[in-house]
Amino acid sequence: MTLITDQFTLIGDIIGSRTVSDRAGLQHDIQAILEEENRRRRADASGSAGQDLETTVGDEFQGVYDSLADAVNASLVLRLALAERTGVDSRYGLGHGDIERFDNGQDGPGWWSARTAIDRAKRAATAKRTPFARTCFSAWSEAGQIPDETEMSTNAFLLMRDAAIAQMSDRERVLFTGFMRGESQASLAAREGITQSAVSQSLSRSGAFAIEAAQSRLRGDLE
Repeated sequence: MTLITDQFTLIGDIIGSRTVSDRAGLQHDIQAILEEENRRRRADASGSAGQDLETTVGDEFQGVYDSLADAVNASLVLRLALAERTGVDSRYGLGHGDIERFDNGQDGPGWWSARTAIDRAKRAATAKRTPFARTCFSAWSEAGQIPDETEMSTNAFLLMRDAAIAQMSDRERVLFTGFMRGESQASLAAREGITQSAVSQSLSRSGAFAIEAAQSRLRGDLE
């Protein structure tokens, strides 16, 4: 057994996948998107880059990140990419804790906390006031490395992020997806056949700028 400490885990799950007629095509698209995210992360990483995203059982997938900010960002990038390419929505459980690696698999608090988080996201989506909930974070209590305040504030941000995405129009979501990929406003405007000013107004009105700024603060990029 190999023990890896202080890890941030991600478990993703496709919502309503059983209603998709072309399940083989869906699985192919999921794998392609995970590989794209893995390439992007390896290109951006300095030092350790956690563990690559991979499919697991059914329509679930998982990965490991070195920081909470990276895991939070990945949950957004993956959700937007999956929705754009496949038309399906997805939910995410983000966890924190140690990971135990064995010859035939993995276990440990890092994964238990991510499972707890995705179960909480599922329950939140059944509540009348938060049907839009798709993402939750849970830190394993025995790890002792993440204060309760961090878990609570992260979940508050994730809930507001999910609410903003749920209220976006189709075009606003398309522009937000391109924006999060790093496309320029000019490129987005040309692709959508609108002005750059209209792109900027859409990103501002939909909350895209606010979400990106909040995630930058989580990474420590903004003062």
